[in-house]
Amino acid sequence: MKNIVTFFDMSLKRNWFSIIFAVALGVLLCVMQESFGGNFNTAFREMKVAVIDQDKSALSKQLISYLKEEIGMQIDTGKSYEAYSNELLNRELSAIIEINKNLQNELVAQRTIEPIQVTTINNYANEAFIKAYVDVYVESVEVLGAASGGDSKQFEVLLEEMQDGDHGLELISASETMIERYTAGVGFKLTQGFYLNFIFYIGLFIGLMIVTDHVEGTFKRIQSTPMRPIEYILGTALYALIVGSISSVIYIGYLGFKQSDVGLPFWMVAYLLLVFVLIVIGISMICAFIVKTKLGVVFSIYGAGCMAAILGGAYFETNMAPEFMRSLAKIVPHYWYMECIRGMQERGSYNPMGALIILGLYALFFMLLGAVLFNKQLTTNE
Repeated sequence: MKNIVTFFDMSLKRNWFSIIFAVALGVLLCVMQESFGGNFNTAFREMKVAVIDQDKSALSKQLISYLKEEIGMQIDTGKSYEAYSNELLNRELSAIIEINKNLQNELVAQRTIEPIQVTTINNYANEAFIKAYVDVYVESVEVLGAASGGDSKQFEVLLEEMQDGDHGLELISASETMIERYTAGVGFKLTQGFYLNFIFYIGLFIGLMIVTDHVEGTFKRIQSTPMRPIEYILGTALYALIVGSISSVIYIGYLGFKQSDVGLPFWMVAYLLLVFVLIVIGISMICAFIVKTKLGVVFSIYGAGCMAAILGGAYFETNMAPEFMRSLAKIVPHYWYMECIRGMQERGSYNPMGALIILGLYALFFMLLGAVLFNKQLTTNE
């Protein structure tokens, strides 16, 4: 234990300025959250939106009518998802709304309904507004499902009466609080995508420190002392974990102060932030023990971080990528990080434990592999 503390203290003294980077990253995450998730406007009316109706029921038709007549959106239907995706990429559309198959049957049967998917490109405020109004419509008609007694014909009669305003049945209006919740969630998702790249700064400190220790003969001196390789690994990792935690504490503190509802409980946010710091530590150690040059370490660590972030869908959802790319994305921890966030925000029946466990296993695997490589390096005197 004493040796671990010694290595931690030594690492912190050598890289004290990394604390400044940690504070700066924490502040940057707060600014990004405020920019992406704290501001919203109502400039979404009359936007052109594609609707893919997989249900083709009375409910889906009424929902389309609601978006067109009540909200004022320009609705386009009838084309394939691929065609609409191209139009979205070319900025000919503002969003794609996918109405789930069996939406009306599930609602009438009072079963859990999967959220209606809304896809946009860099139009996060509009995405939040669309989701708010779509979800509030579904919430409004859920009571009709219960009142219909499981009878689809009766449900359709009640739906017509609600649309006509009969019997006091009215659509619930999307409140400012609801819209703020959606924009906060979208802002959090976007901010975390950038976090998965930015946090690799701590890996650069670790990698350069390990290479320096190798060049200056620190590893050889460790061999002549009672110190064990695992103590060097744990001391270095402890330094990186504490420094990496500074930005996490600042960011979570900001979310708590703003009382932001990002779609995940704060304990899960803390776990995601910290477990990914451990993953970065492990990756950085592996790169440093293999490459062994400062320039090579910088390129390998940050290159791995950037490529994995893109492949894992940190900045965009992988469902628009080819099938082989979607399969390939699952090998990087970034995918499971964002899968947990998107699942918690967008899928009501989603269980995050699988993704959380996989991320923990990634951290354990990378840390153990780093320890094995370090021990091999000491043994072979490379």
